[in-house]
Amino acid sequence: MIGRLLAKRGALPAKLRAELETEGLKLVEERMPGTVTYRRYLAAGQRPASGQQSTLAALALTPRRLVVRGTQNVVLDAPPGVVTPTLEDGALKLSYQAEDLYPTRAGAVELLLRTPRAAEIHATLEAWTGTRSS
Repeated sequence: MIGRLLAKRGALPAKLRAELETEGLKLVEERMPGTVTYRRYLAAGQRPASGQQSTLAALALTPRRLVVRGTQNVVLDAPPGVVTPTLEDGALKLSYQAEDLYPTRAGAVELLLRTPRAAEIHATLEAWTGTRSS
């Protein structure tokens, strides 16, 4: 039982994966270790325990949205243009303003995800958003 639960950490839930496949899943990367950093983050009735938390996350991309699910309640579901992808020390960094996605939240959020495919995923995200980082 515990082994099955641990195997699911950092992976997309089956129901979400099926939903994303119907949208035309373009990219999936799972079990990426990383950190989530909150700056001036406010949410109704809650605050993260610290400014930075470890996570194990999955990332998926469809023509309509970028989805990240991770441990420590990391949830991101964004249309093109809201999240800024960059590379930082060989890791994929996703930055966004919480209020651009969630009307009851505010502040900056950064996800730093480590994967050998960081450069490839970064290029795919840049093409998807139509941006180029300098």
